[in-house]
Amino acid sequence: MRSWMWVVAAIALAVPARADQYGGFRQYATQGSLKPFARDLGGILGSATFHSARPLGLSGWDVGARGVMQFQPDRNDTILRDNGVHSFGLPWAQAEIGLPWGIDGFVRGISYQGLTVAGGGLRYGLLKTNDKPWAPQLMVSGVANSVAEQDFSASHFGADLIGSMGTQVFTPYIGAGIDRTTLTARDSVADPSVDGTMTTAVGTRFTAGMQYRPWTFAYINVAYVLLHGMSASEAGMGIRF
Repeated sequence: MRSWMWVVAAIALAVPARADQYGGFRQYATQGSLKPFARDLGGILGSATFHSARPLGLSGWDVGARGVMQFQPDRNDTILRDNGVHSFGLPWAQAEIGLPWGIDGFVRGISYQGLTVAGGGLRYGLLKTNDKPWAPQLMVSGVANSVAEQDFSASHFGADLIGSMGTQVFTPYIGAGIDRTTLTARDSVADPSVDGTMTTAVGTRFTAGMQYRPWTFAYINVAYVLLHGMSASEAGMGIRF
């Protein structure tokens, strides 16, 4: 069990960074491809924000690396498809802190190959924290991200309902969420009709995963994600106290 989880996490964190996936926007953007591209981007941005529904607790913290990989673009996302992109995604760093009243706050970001993502959000535990084995936990979460790239910019808002239960070693978790992404093309793309165009796309997100804690304060998590009907995986590893 432990070996395959480390392998899956390493792949999910490493594969998205293997190539310049979003550099084809200037060449391949068309009016019909903007919304599917925005939906694909929004699904990536909304993923990998959680790996448990248990709040950190006051002054608790969690620092780690996250990554998500969608196995193929939306069939109408010709920006990525015509650029020869098959699997795509992003890795980033995320830091979290426990606040009063069952609230967690987090920030996240990456600057990579001309693409800069910065964001953060809040989570709120709906049930009283209980560390007994298999005690259910339930949480709501909201996240916002800002994206800047040479040829486009985007803003993203996502919301999730998260549930988990398990032991001190293994914690299965599930989540259901929605992503809303507004994309703006800069005045530099090959198709003049796209210059300055703004479009908004909405997509659903469903997650089922497992958190594994090989040591008291260290964890690794992997999950299968369904992003607006497209298969994806996410993973993370870090220190949680």
